[in-house]
Amino acid sequence: MRVPQENPDVQEQDGTRSGNEEHCSPSGRAQEASETHQCRVIGTGACVPNLNRYLVYFVHRHLEYRLAEVEAQAAATGIADLPGGLTENLIWERPHGEILDSPFWYLHLPGDGAVQKLAQQIMLSKVFLEIWGEGDSWEEMCDSITSYPAHLKAPYATEDQSFRFVVELWGGTLQIPEQVAFINQLEGPTQFKGRIDLQHPQHKFWVIMVVAPELTNGLPKVPARYYFGREVAASDRSIIKRYELPSRRYLGPTSMEAEMAFIMCNQAKVSRGSLVFDPFVGTGSILVAAAHRGAYTFGADIDMRVIKLGKKDGGGSAVNVRTNFDDYGLPQPVGLLRADLHRLPLRPGLEEVLDAIVCDPPYGVRAGGRKTAARDYTPRNRDTHIPATDPYQLGECLRDLLDAAARLLRIGGRLVYFLPAIPGYYSPEEVPAHPALTLVANCEQVLSTRYSRRLITMEKTAGYDTSAAEAYHTASGPPSMAVDKLHEHVYAGRNDKGADGLA
Repeated sequence: MRVPQENPDVQEQDGTRSGNEEHCSPSGRAQEASETHQCRVIGTGACVPNLNRYLVYFVHRHLEYRLAEVEAQAAATGIADLPGGLTENLIWERPHGEILDSPFWYLHLPGDGAVQKLAQQIMLSKVFLEIWGEGDSWEEMCDSITSYPAHLKAPYATEDQSFRFVVELWGGTLQIPEQVAFINQLEGPTQFKGRIDLQHPQHKFWVIMVVAPELTNGLPKVPARYYFGREVAASDRSIIKRYELPSRRYLGPTSMEAEMAFIMCNQAKVSRGSLVFDPFVGTGSILVAAAHRGAYTFGADIDMRVIKLGKKDGGGSAVNVRTNFDDYGLPQPVGLLRADLHRLPLRPGLEEVLDAIVCDPPYGVRAGGRKTAARDYTPRNRDTHIPATDPYQLGECLRDLLDAAARLLRIGGRLVYFLPAIPGYYSPEEVPAHPALTLVANCEQVLSTRYSRRLITMEKTAGYDTSAAEAYHTASGPPSMAVDKLHEHVYAGRNDKGADGLA
C-alpha cells in the first residue's frame, strides 16, 4: 500500500485556523452552559447503548453555536421524531481532555443515515468520523486500529473496495512527504487490500494529529491526541464562498455575512418549502440564505428606500433586494413590504402561517430603531408618501417581535434573532420571553473585547392566547431593557469616529 510522493490526493494542510477567526468565549466553557443547547452531555469514554459513536471535527469558529446548530438540524431532519425524542437519540460526549473549546467532540446518534442528513446542512463542522482508533501517541492509535473489531473493518478492507486517506495536523502543517510517510505506516493496522483511488474512492479515511498543545495562535490548548476514522459524512462550506458579501451588488452597512445567515437559518430549522419571514429585511442577506435552502421568503422593512428604490451599483445599474435574488438565480421573495412590527399590516386573526422568523433587529447604537408613527391624516400622494416614524426602543421592538412570533408561527416553528450583549448591559434574566414561546438556545458571538451579541433561538410550543399574552406583559411591566441605554454608553465622551462596528 505504497503512496507515490507526487500523489495529488495528499494535500498540504494548513490546520483549521483562518485569518478571521472567532474570539473564544470569555468564560472558556461555552459549550457547557445549558442555555446554549438542549441535549445531554456525558463524560469522555462513557458508554451509550443503542447509539453509534462518532467524532465531530468542527471548524474553530463561533464556538457556542456548534452544538446548538447540530441539535437544530437533528430536529429538522427527523431525529427528534424517533422513539425517545431528540434527547434520547442525540447525546454529546465531551472532548478528550475535557477541553470544551476543542474542535473534537464525540456524538452518539442512531446510525450513519442520521449523520449524513445532518452533514448536508451544518456550517460549523468539517467532517463526521466513525472512529476506528485513537490514542495519545501514533503507536497507541495504531494499536487501537489493530484492535478494532475485524467484522466491522471487513466491509471496507476487501480487494474490490477503493479508498483514500486524508492526513491533517491540527493547528499546523505537514509537507507532502511527511503525510506520505504516515500513510505508509497504516498498511499494517488497517489491512486494506483494495486500491487507492484519488478521485472517486468508495471510502475515505482520516488521520488527525493533535501534537502541539502549547499553541498560542488563538487555538485552545488541546491535549496531544491521534485520531483515525472512516468518513461518514462531510459538510459543504463552499456555499459560504458563493454567497460572500463582497460578491453582491446590493449591500448595506449591516448586511448579514453569509456564514452567519446560514447558521441562523439552520437554527430556525429552515428547509425546502418553509415560509420564512424577516421583519428587518434590509438588503435581504438572511432571506437569500433561506431561499438557497428552498424556502419561500417574505420580508419587511420600515425604510421605503430599501424596499422600493435600492441604489446604483458600481456600474451605474439600479440594484435592490430583488436583484440579489436574481444574481444568485434564486426564487424571488413572495412579498416585500414597507412595514414594521409595531403596526404590522396583516389581517386580524391571521395566525400560525409561518415556519420561521429569522432577523437581526436594530440595536440602536448609531441612529436607533424607528417605528411607524400613529398619525391621523390622509396622504396626498400614496405613490410617493413616506410615513412618519417615531423612536423604537429595543425593549419595545423585541416585545413586538415575540408577540408577532407567538401569533404567526405554527406550533414547532422558530424565532431566531440577535440580542446585543455588552458587559453591564446584558443579563440572562432580561432575555425577552413569551408564554407561547420556549427558549431553545442562547449563544454568544464575541465581536471584540468590548462588545458581543447573542443569537436567541425560541420555539413556539403553545397556541397564541391573547388574554394570557396581555396578562404576561402587564405582569412584566414596561418593555424596557438596560441595552436601551447602549447608545448613550457608547458615545459618552467620544468623538464621531463610530461605535466599534455595532449597528
